[in-house]
Amino acid sequence: MLAELLESIIAEGIADVEVIVTDDASPDDTETVVASFTDRMPTLKYLRHPQNVGMDRNFLAAVAAASGEYVWLMGDDDKIEPGGIGHVLAALKRWPGVGGLTVGVIDYDPTMTEQTHVRAMPDTQRIDSIGAVFGSMAELLGFMSALIVKRREWLDLSADPEVAKFHNYYVQVYLLGKVIERTGSWGVVKEPCVSFRSGNDQLLAKHGWRKRLEIDVEAYEQLAEGLLAADPKSKRAMRKRIFNTHVIRRIQGAKDTPSGDEGALKAAFYIGRRYYDMPRFWADALPRLLVPSRLASAARHAYRRVRSH
Repeated sequence: MLAELLESIIAEGIADVEVIVTDDASPDDTETVVASFTDRMPTLKYLRHPQNVGMDRNFLAAVAAASGEYVWLMGDDDKIEPGGIGHVLAALKRWPGVGGLTVGVIDYDPTMTEQTHVRAMPDTQRIDSIGAVFGSMAELLGFMSALIVKRREWLDLSADPEVAKFHNYYVQVYLLGKVIERTGSWGVVKEPCVSFRSGNDQLLAKHGWRKRLEIDVEAYEQLAEGLLAADPKSKRAMRKRIFNTHVIRRIQGAKDTPSGDEGALKAAFYIGRRYYDMPRFWADALPRLLVPSRLASAARHAYRRVRSH
């Protein structure tokens, strides 16, 4: 899917955008795809790890190889929305020195032909504290392709041995939190800048829905403690947002599949130990987990049919 991403960058018509492709020892034709774009993208650089180093270290390598003042992280299965680079450049000009940006996202089906959802975003603004950023939009910070970050700050902070503790698939979130802490600012661009391809969650395919849920929960709990331990109010707000978004979505996604009942009881105990103090656990998450998938699917189908009439 890399070729679609590179085509979307070319379509923006901004010639001096540097593009770094870091290949984590993939067994496919990534190198050939990149080579086919070199004549059209003079700033394109390709780096290949001889052995797989993992997602977190691959993120770090991409940023280290870049040379711009800001770096836009991007998964190879996503694309730039038309006008996306222009929105980003305008925001960086509007807020000189800002630590980075979170940008708007449109979700598409796996073929990238049908829009399925436009993600809810705060209004375009500059936010001037780490607590306010994580307390109001923590769930938006884990999507790598919607993050632009000040490169020098990132590199300085990534040298800290503490970063190694956050190689939990979300090292980029920890680093951007530290960037916000250092610079005291983060920008929000509400306009859609990224096209997200749904149905391509590699961790879900590798680990299954319950382990995928645990990866999210444990990573964000670790992030909340590592970034907001001194700010209990913002920490609680962050945990609530993660529960209301990532946790509920993982459960719903699992229960929409035939195998969604497998491990549901274990998941209920796992989530309950961490979120028992949240009323929505008892009112929403627990019933979703315990109701058989077939019955829940039939109820949703009936509800949609009634609404359509």
